[in-house]
Amino acid sequence: MPDVTQTVDVHVPVRAAYGQWTRFESFPQFMDGVEAIQQLDTGRTHWVTEVGGVRREFDAEITEQRPDERIAWKSVGGGARHAGVVTFRPLGDDDTRVTVQLVWQPEGFVEKVGAVLGADGHQIKADMRRFKEFVERNGGEAEGWQPAAEPWRPGADPEATTQITRTGAPSPDVVDVLLSQHEQIKQALDRVAAAGPADKRQAFISLVSLLHLHEIGEQQVVHPVSRADTHDGDQVVGESVAEERQADQLIARLTEMGTDHAGFDAAFAKFHQAVLTHAEYEESEEFPRLRREVAVEKLHAMAEELLANQDSRL
Repeated sequence: MPDVTQTVDVHVPVRAAYGQWTRFESFPQFMDGVEAIQQLDTGRTHWVTEVGGVRREFDAEITEQRPDERIAWKSVGGGARHAGVVTFRPLGDDDTRVTVQLVWQPEGFVEKVGAVLGADGHQIKADMRRFKEFVERNGGEAEGWQPAAEPWRPGADPEATTQITRTGAPSPDVVDVLLSQHEQIKQALDRVAAAGPADKRQAFISLVSLLHLHEIGEQQVVHPVSRADTHDGDQVVGESVAEERQADQLIARLTEMGTDHAGFDAAFAKFHQAVLTHAEYEESEEFPRLRREVAVEKLHAMAEELLANQDSRL
């Protein structure tokens, strides 16, 4: 299982560093990809994250807590299996060393690529740097600051929980979803092309995740209907699948090369154009056939199935 250890020295007393870290709801202000954290009780938090277009929700359970010294946790459900511990060591009256140790089990495609490229370590290092800036700016006692909760003991009964509800508009049809995902992929391609050396690795991982989820959804949900229910569906899908296989080969080559390779940018430029050409083919051939020849009700049902299929891969 991959693991990462990162340390940062912060210019605040240990009580302030520990107290700020245990204000879990403030994490989105310095952790990239964390949308929201809600403290359910003194021992559990609910996380909402989005990394590379992949949205997840899961609970984390505190397994050990020593005020001003350390706090350990593990994930519970949600498919994001990980555990970690943060320790706080005073370096003086006004300085503290904060060390984060994480271990996780890669499950989805993005995690496995991230483990290979070492992007998770870069991400955590950046988060720790932002934590340092955040806690030093606030001094650990920004407006609304609350002291850390009392130490939680496994097995303790929570006094209350807060439920997170999700609302949204009625689902679009499958072509709407596919076109939206194409737009996300095009934007991700541009981010990789424009990224500097420090950010290119993470931008590439996010792109690969989007492409993989999009391809899986098409292969499992869209292509079978196109073959069965649209004119010349076999031929159209056959050409599309051939292009997808070529793209997979290029992704494997770029991943093996690494974003710091001297030839990466030139190779990526060719890959970039190939993906745009493939998207244009689908948008001019397969998608219009679906809209013309498949019942509206079925297109909406396909959208639900496509999104559920992609969610199951996370």
